[in-house]
Amino acid sequence: MNVSDILSISRSGLNGLQNSLDITANNVANVDTVGYKNRDTSFSELLENATTEEDANYDSNQQKKLGLTAGLKTQEQSVNFSQGALKSTDSEYDLAIEGNGFFGVRDSSGKLYLTRDGDFTRDASGNIVNSNGLKLDIQTSISENKWPQGTVSINQAGQVSIENNGKTTQVGKVILYEPTELQNLQSIGNNLYQSEGGGLTSSVNSSNGFGEIEQYHLENSTVDLSDAMTSLILTQRAYSLNSRVLQSTDDMLGTINEFSN
Repeated sequence: MNVSDILSISRSGLNGLQNSLDITANNVANVDTVGYKNRDTSFSELLENATTEEDANYDSNQQKKLGLTAGLKTQEQSVNFSQGALKSTDSEYDLAIEGNGFFGVRDSSGKLYLTRDGDFTRDASGNIVNSNGLKLDIQTSISENKWPQGTVSINQAGQVSIENNGKTTQVGKVILYEPTELQNLQSIGNNLYQSEGGGLTSSVNSSNGFGEIEQYHLENSTVDLSDAMTSLILTQRAYSLNSRVLQSTDDMLGTINEFSN
């Protein structure tokens, strides 16, 4: 191993720690985001470089199984899909899921996305939409723009009914989705996920196993602010130490160049 190898190791450490800082900072920024799931990072050593007798001064009695790693690798971030605490609200279109399911929302082209963010409202066309204007996936018996006026009720199975002057009208059902494997879900930003490789099941035919919908509730973020801040401080310190190693290695190279000249 030479000095340039040490530079490469320090660079990989800085890159990995910067990635971790970005992810942790994003967690902190979303501590109050409805339905946000905490992102986790993990690290691993890169391929170990064997250390020979020419690289290190050791005698034959010493164990020769020595080596230095080639650096640090940040594993792809994973999403912690644990259940967040529910908080009560006074909006009839605020929904939360107690269980494993996801709401389905669609863009203007009908493309399906999954989310745990149940902060919905009615738009000018009468559709139930999220903050980005994506339409909540509902199996309707009456088109949303033709729903009667009245009090909206959504039960735990997702059945939507409207009560007006003592008359109750069933208008549809909120569809929940669940991937066959959680690791197939890819975050695409804005609290949305897509299922890579398919494997989605829905509550169209049966609501069992998808969780219960709680009207007048929202799901809190699963970010633990104290843990996130602790991780942020530790990662910043590790980044600072790697920076010092890099600077020291650069100083060594400068000294070597002076002697070689």
